[in-house]
Order: sequence, then C-alpha cells, then structure tokens
Amino acid sequence: MKCFPDPIDQPRRASGQFSRAGSQCYLLWRICHRVEQLSQPFCLRQAEQLRTIVLQSKRHWASARRLISAAGYDRNRRPSRMRRGQSLVEFAVVALVVYMLLAAILTFGHALYVAQGLQMAADLGAREISRTPLGPNITFEDALNDPKVQDDIYSEDLLVFDLETLGATESFFQDVVPTWPVLNQQLATLMIVDRPDFDGDGTPDRRLLRYPGALLSKSGTPTGFTVGIPIVVSRAADGVETIRWVPVVEEIDSADSPEPFQISSPHRGIVALRINYPFQSASMSSFRENAAGPFEPTLGSPNAADDGGVSETNPEERPGDLIGTPLLGGGTYADTYGGQYGLGAQGAIGSEYFTGSRPVRPYRRVISAQAIYRREVFE
Repeated sequence: MKCFPDPIDQPRRASGQFSRAGSQCYLLWRICHRVEQLSQPFCLRQAEQLRTIVLQSKRHWASARRLISAAGYDRNRRPSRMRRGQSLVEFAVVALVVYMLLAAILTFGHALYVAQGLQMAADLGAREISRTPLGPNITFEDALNDPKVQDDIYSEDLLVFDLETLGATESFFQDVVPTWPVLNQQLATLMIVDRPDFDGDGTPDRRLLRYPGALLSKSGTPTGFTVGIPIVVSRAADGVETIRWVPVVEEIDSADSPEPFQISSPHRGIVALRINYPFQSASMSSFRENAAGPFEPTLGSPNAADDGGVSETNPEERPGDLIGTPLLGGGTYADTYGGQYGLGAQGAIGSEYFTGSRPVRPYRRVISAQAIYRREVFE
C-alpha cells in the first residue's frame, strides 16, 4: 500500500482505494503542505500527533517517512526569515512607553514621599517653636538664632554633614542623627549623598550628606558649607534662569501682615513656618512650555543648563558664597543637584541640535510645607 503525497490522488482516496493508514498519511500531507505555504508553525502540534499515529503502523513506515520528507516538515525548524527581528521591533516600540511610565512612577513616588516627610517636619518645627519660651517681640529670624532653638529644634549648620568624619563602626542614622535637634532629625531622612568635584578634574573632592539645593561655602559651620534654595522666577528663550534665594526654613509673612511672630503684630504672635525643598528628578528632564498650548508637544525645547547665564534677583540674601566653576557649554553631566546654583544638569541625546551641545536641566519643582501654631509660652 502506497501513500501518495499528491492532490490528484484525492479521488482515489474518496473511492476507498486507500487504507485507513493511507488516509491518515494523506491528511498529514495536507496539514504539512498548508503549514509550509503559510510559513507559520501554528499546526505543528496537530501534525506531530498525526505523524505519531502513522508511524505506529509498520506497513506504512517507509511511505510515512517519504511523505514527511516530501512535505518538508521539520519539528525543530525555525520561523521563516520574514519573522526574524520581530521581537526587536516590538521592544523598540514598547520600550519608550515603558521607560516613560517607569520614570513617572519613580519621580512622582519620590515627590510624594518628600511632600509627606516635609509636612511632618513643618508641623514638628512650628509646634516646638510655639512651646519654646522666647521674647514676645523678637522676630522669627531672631528666634531661629536663639541658642535654645538651635540646640533643641533647628540649626542651619547641620544641613550638611561630612561622611568622612564617621568612624569605621559608626552609623549616621543610629549614632549621629539622634544627637541633632528634632527638626534636623526629621530633615535628615530627606538628605542626599553628594560627591562634589570643585576643581573639575573628574575626581570627587568631598563625600557629603546634605539637604538638596545649592551647596554654598560658609565659614563657621562644622563642614564649611551650607545650603540655599534657588527659586526660578523666569526663564530666557533658551531656558536660562533668573532665580531668587530663599532659606530652607522661613517665616510665612506678607506686606499686609509683617512679622506675625511678634505679639504686637495683628496676628498676636503666631509661628507661621514654611520649609522649602527643591525636588529635582534624576530620570526626567525639564522643557519649556509650548506657546501653542498646554497640551502641545515640548520635546524640541529643553531647558539648557548654563550656570554662566543665571542671574540672581537677591544675591545679598544668598546664605553663603558660590563655589566651584559655573557649568558652561560643552559639559555633559553634573548630577541632579550639580552646578553653582544647584539647578543640576543631565546629558541628553540630541542636545547638539536643541541646546548647542549643552546639557539640560532636570525636571524641577520646589515643594513647600507650611504649618501655623499659636505661640503658647513667652519669656
């Protein structure tokens, strides 16, 4: 009994000239022929089952082998050349969206964590200052400089800590932070590790743990550094900033109600405290708004990182001196809070077209937490 792998023999099968095994051979050939035409192995499981049935019959062993060989069926064959690279193309299409989602999750998750910790710190600081015996008509700034407040509540000198001073067996959070004032303890959880390169030789000069913002030099502090918060008030056409300096901890006041901390003020003595935190993303860049509308694309207008063009509206209120060299054109990276003004810089593909080969600024928002308490104790 032969097994004919040819469609012209279909009438012979219909007339009963083929045995049951021969019919199975023919059906196997039809499946394999269809698989070969489509170049897709979606029928391989069914074809393999039929192949097993046919090969169990010793009478049609040779015919089945010839049939399988003629059909070109190979259980281990690879997909046709038309499908090679399909996974790479799919990955290229999906990777950008996945990266954007991941960057958004990391960025805004971190921002939420910072906002929550900052609000807890503001509540703690305002409550403790309201319960501290201070003069009835001193200003809020004088209160922050009072020795009792600096020892127990908040000290600006502890915004920067030198990690090189830690002993081999010491832990920052277990051995150092518990000795700090209560507000500094709360802010310690929001600090960042910084390895500044002041001379630009590519080697870190210090290893610091500090509050985010601009790293400034200031004599009289334990490390010789302090931190200032730059607020961007405007940008030029290429994104270069005009900034205004604010302290980390400041009083909430206005022209209508100056010095609310004093008992002689219209507010009769309140602790109106604000804590500022410059949140800057390590995975997202900053872009200028599109003049066509808020929902128009901004991909071609990143904010250039150029410290040489930054201007200050109140340099006299800067809490320390600028250090290092300004980040100018030609640089590619200066970390998230790098540069003279702490505005950061990121390397970006395509910056040679959009910013003249200058790095770009990271995505940035200043998060502020506020708390107001009535003063309870007077000296």
